Amino acid sequence: MSPFFSPTRKKFIFFDMNNTILDRRQCFDSAFLEVMNDYTARWEPDESQFSVQDALQSYKMEWSRHRKAPIRSPISPDELRHICLRKALQTLPVNVNPMFTRAFFEQVEEQEDNFVALFPGVEDTLEALSQNYQLAIISNGNRRRLQNNLEKMKLTPWIDQNRLFSSEKDGPRKPHPAIFESALRSMSAVPSQCVMVGNSWRNDVVGAASSGMDAIWIHPGNIKKISERRIGKQKVIIIRSFKQLVYTF
Repeated sequence: MSPFFSPTRKKFIFFDMNNTILDRRQCFDSAFLEVMNDYTARWEPDESQFSVQDALQSYKMEWSRHRKAPIRSPISPDELRHICLRKALQTLPVNVNPMFTRAFFEQVEEQEDNFVALFPGVEDTLEALSQNYQLAIISNGNRRRLQNNLEKMKLTPWIDQNRLFSSEKDGPRKPHPAIFESALRSMSAVPSQCVMVGNSWRNDVVGAASSGMDAIWIHPGNIKKISERRIGKQKVIIIRSFKQLVYTF
């Protein structure tokens, strides 16, 4: 199979971090259970009526129900987390108010870093790509946490902190063009030299295309192993997993 991109035309590859390089879904589940176990140890609820796994599944089902609604409610992510947690813990002897929810998820975020993991093939793929391209990160989120994750996962040989661009430090959140444009300026790059890789169609693919960059969408549910689409003039390659990137460059 011929590659879709080559070093003669592309010089820079930007990656999303969470759920593209890092498997954050598994991190969240493990961290939620860890914090929930801590709380239930204090409350000692009736085991016949409650389990931490039940709470996690209830939370995720409620979250999914709201996110997949035909007409999405204009509530913020923080408000939605509160609604879902209140539903998940409704049988417990605790007042799930906004303050409780905020404290609970602060602990979940702290615990997530203890469970952070790479998707299969990330290290080998980054090593191969780094031979011909400059690699960088464009990610929504807390810069300190992103830096810690880079170091903990030993990704700095391929992506150092000077090539980490976060919404917290470098402007609006993806898909706003400003964060992509800021990264391009810092790397002294032009859009035609760059490819954005991510798991979010809206944030990573549409956001990059609006800035004139080609993109690769990691979509595990894609029917074909590798397929191609267009957003205007921009090329979008769809793959199922991170390790398939070696076949696109």
